[in-house]
Amino acid sequence: MTLTPTRTTAALLAALTVLSVVGGGFAVGGAAAVPDARITLTEVGVSPGAPTVDERATLNVTVSNSGGSDAAANLTTVRVRDADGDVLDSASGVGALSAGDSLDATLWTTFREPGEKRLTVEVVANQSTSGEFVTVSRDVVFEVRPTEVALDLRTRALDPEDLRSDDESESATGDLGIGGIQGVFGGGGGLDTGDGGQGEASPPAVDSPVEVTVVNTGTTAADRISLRAVGAAVDGDGAETVDVGPFVVEGVAPGEERRVIVDLGPLDRRSDVTVTAAFRADTDRRNDRGADRSAESTVTYPVREATPTVTDATVRETADGVVVDANLGNTGSGEMTGAVVSVGDAPGVAPTPAGGEYFVGTLGASDFVGFDVTTAANVTVAEEIPIRVTYTERGVRYTETFSVAAPEPATDDRDGGGTLGRLGAGGLGTVGTVASGLALVGLAGAVGVAVRTGRIGGPTGRRRDGSAP
Repeated sequence: MTLTPTRTTAALLAALTVLSVVGGGFAVGGAAAVPDARITLTEVGVSPGAPTVDERATLNVTVSNSGGSDAAANLTTVRVRDADGDVLDSASGVGALSAGDSLDATLWTTFREPGEKRLTVEVVANQSTSGEFVTVSRDVVFEVRPTEVALDLRTRALDPEDLRSDDESESATGDLGIGGIQGVFGGGGGLDTGDGGQGEASPPAVDSPVEVTVVNTGTTAADRISLRAVGAAVDGDGAETVDVGPFVVEGVAPGEERRVIVDLGPLDRRSDVTVTAAFRADTDRRNDRGADRSAESTVTYPVREATPTVTDATVRETADGVVVDANLGNTGSGEMTGAVVSVGDAPGVAPTPAGGEYFVGTLGASDFVGFDVTTAANVTVAEEIPIRVTYTERGVRYTETFSVAAPEPATDDRDGGGTLGRLGAGGLGTVGTVASGLALVGLAGAVGVAVRTGRIGGPTGRRRDGSAP
């Protein structure tokens, strides 16, 4: 119980006074009469306003002695009863009230069942003039909610550029367009941005930032929250690429959220990263339960925004082999660097030999450039010619494969079509030998391989440079 003396005006007290006793009036020595000490319960507040089951509810009670009273009073008891009349909490020897004074008292209780609750707060006072007792009471009604423990974790991959500012005087987190970033963990981490990203501290260097939002969707607070990120390469070999944390996050009240940046560190392989938040519910504290609850979210890092495509393909037979003349375009919003085009392995198709790739270079968003590659192919067997595009985006090397239709075989032997000998392969032998002896050739150091296949139609009009269709 806490007591805080306060003084209020007689006019305010008269407006807020709520008095009730047995029979509807003051009880003074068993007879209905106006007491010398005019005690009132001016306020009864419940905190939180809608407590949950097993959560301690606080009743803040303000008791006043009207300024027009003829006597002081000693508050002997302040108590709270439930609807059945049972006392839930009480305080004795609360204090003395002169005319015009107020006292604040605090009572506590908990509830085991949800639903609407009606409580009655009673105050018993002893008048200084007559020694007789005055009892006043006031009801309070509120809702008790069921306990729901639920933490939602959301992740969003960012680019390191998102955390950098062109203006060095401006905090980097302000560039994200999101408020409430509390800190950057990992890497150069530990940036305290509790002021919403407008602090004076310089932003830390980060390699692979992920925005993590912790949202409390339950009815009870979550604390002891710690974040950990573990990732594996998406190319299927199961290699672990990320293991950072744990990082401690402040507690989150029901309906609130916390936003932080977790730096995954240097990455040269595209990875599926699972971020896990371990936490403890507010109600677990009273049960001596540790932070063994968890929520998780998975994000793929880095974000891929470049989108290669092969268009306007013309495929023709020549004395040196089958030539594919086409455009390599970037229909995405990211930049492709170090782009190289080559022919992949397929039945009846010889892949591009080492050193024979077509180097395109850099392709920005919506750009395209023409290329031509030559391959040895048996057109009587080959139905498609795989075009392999290898490029780098945000430090990670990717390979995607497209297919163009192979040329139709010749209907007679006047041009020698349809045989490998005609392509000058120098004893490549039968088609079966070629198909079994060739393997998919990748670039040295290529990582994070991703394969996408598509079929481009036959010969069409050709463009060399411009915007991607």
